[in-house]
Amino acid sequence: YLVDMKKVLLIDDSRTILTSLQTEILAICMDIEILLATSYTEANQLIRRNKDTILAAVVDLHLPDCEVGQAAQLTNAHSIPTIILTESEDKELKSLLLKKDVLDYVSKTNYESIKYAASFIKKIVRNSETIALVVDDSKVSRVLFEEALKMLHIKVLLAEDGQEALDIMESTDEKISLILTDYNMPNLNGIELTSKLRETYSRDTLAIIALSASDDVSVLADFIKAGANDFLQKPHKFEELNVRINSNLDLLDLFQKTKDLANKDYLTGSYNRRYFFEASEAILVKNTRKEQAVAVATLDIDNFKMVNDTHGHDIGDVAIQEIAKILKQSLRVSDLSARFGGEEYCILLEDISIEDTKTLFEKVRLGFEENEIVIEDLVLKYTVSLGVAYGMSNDINQLIKVSDEALYEAKDTGRNKVVIHTF
Repeated sequence: YLVDMKKVLLIDDSRTILTSLQTEILAICMDIEILLATSYTEANQLIRRNKDTILAAVVDLHLPDCEVGQAAQLTNAHSIPTIILTESEDKELKSLLLKKDVLDYVSKTNYESIKYAASFIKKIVRNSETIALVVDDSKVSRVLFEEALKMLHIKVLLAEDGQEALDIMESTDEKISLILTDYNMPNLNGIELTSKLRETYSRDTLAIIALSASDDVSVLADFIKAGANDFLQKPHKFEELNVRINSNLDLLDLFQKTKDLANKDYLTGSYNRRYFFEASEAILVKNTRKEQAVAVATLDIDNFKMVNDTHGHDIGDVAIQEIAKILKQSLRVSDLSARFGGEEYCILLEDISIEDTKTLFEKVRLGFEENEIVIEDLVLKYTVSLGVAYGMSNDINQLIKVSDEALYEAKDTGRNKVVIHTF
């Protein structure tokens, strides 16, 4: 499991600094493995063993077994995004380092700097799952922006003009979060591209940064009116690009968190009842038009009251959280699931036969039966029952009613089973 985890390398001869950095990073980043090195030699060994999985490094300038800055040269040589950590306030040194593909330069004279370095690492982790599209008719510009974005660990797609960019947006299965677009281009210029994109993508789902070498203020104004989020002068400075890219991605994160507060359940992180009804409406309309059946399942923990009465509500909450984990492991990415309240979940499947529906929900049921939750000295096991409605309908309430009836039958006939009602 650890082999596939994202890794961050921390290099410093101070154990106190390493511990502080590790604590701050793990507090704000999920599923991260921290690699610690107190010398150049240790760092070199760790990079050789893990070079393909290290997302970023925080590196001390002064180490006991190498020249000043040599450890940063090592991480750069392996294309590892690097943040320098040092006690030096030398501005000339900072300027020199930033020209050598170092992402940032952080003083370690106070704890706020440690927290800043940790927050920067979080951005790099986030960026590793971000896809950007660079649109520019100049090959030189495309290459320069591609290199800069890859330094920030962002995956990059390229287009030579606005029309090619639209074609990519329409044909790709990948979620593009960020577009950097030039103004002067053949076929479709940057302002026209921005206007076209805003017909489909809102500012809170796609960030568009306008690029232009022009000093004409009206170009900036027209870009913003067309729907651009931000503007960057060409030729760019890496520091400014870094700040603008991360600021816009931070805003997208904030918009997503706001949506999650409205649409997701606080305890489990699963979608809530309200979101389920909203999302299911479009899914059912589409499948009715295509004359395809859907499956709706109601899932419920067996004897959940006994879990609460025996172990308390805190353990009961852990049991409910486990539902979200097992469903995530068992269901397809396209499947919709939501917590309806208490220990009850509702699941909507489309584009699936009744045979595959049976197979999938048996897999879910078995996943719970075989699962063990270990909490200190307690080993908790429980089963679930599932009632499934399978048929063609554009009425989610009807589907849930039929799945509830199937669930009652599953409960009445022994629990820990899947019952399917077709119509």
